[in-house]
Amino acid sequence: MDMERLEKRKDKLTKAIAEQDKFLNDIQSSAFSVANCYFVFQGVILTIVCNGAQNLKPSNRWFLLSLSILAVLVNLFALIQIGIKYIDTKVSRRMFKSKLDGLTLKEGIPSDEKDKQLTKEINKIKHDHYLYLAIYIIIFLGFAAVVLVGCWKFLGNQNE
Repeated sequence: MDMERLEKRKDKLTKAIAEQDKFLNDIQSSAFSVANCYFVFQGVILTIVCNGAQNLKPSNRWFLLSLSILAVLVNLFALIQIGIKYIDTKVSRRMFKSKLDGLTLKEGIPSDEKDKQLTKEINKIKHDHYLYLAIYIIIFLGFAAVVLVGCWKFLGNQNE
């Protein structure tokens, strides 16, 4: 009876890990999709600025700059939300994996020691992934700054 319950528990944990893996892939896909849409949108703005410079007045730069800032804010918020979901899912997946490993290996390590190891590992995962998220956000903001300054300067140099 205990072996049967143990197998059911293993199956549930294995399914949960598989669901977490699928969710992680979905989150990554949505992050790439958001980033691609943002870069295409900003590319369109820059194309308008560069190719239509003769038809645009410097006063139009406020409109294009506002449009670019709005795109930056919306996409930055989406990127941060996706990043936080990704990190939470990674942590959750690691916890499920740890439970499954504990059932499979029946380790002789005391529970407190395993909990300390798991907590340390989860904190490292969170720290590393929040660092990666911060780096991505800095790169994103750097690109946004280049686009915004480009819109402002390029249109500001045109004659009215």
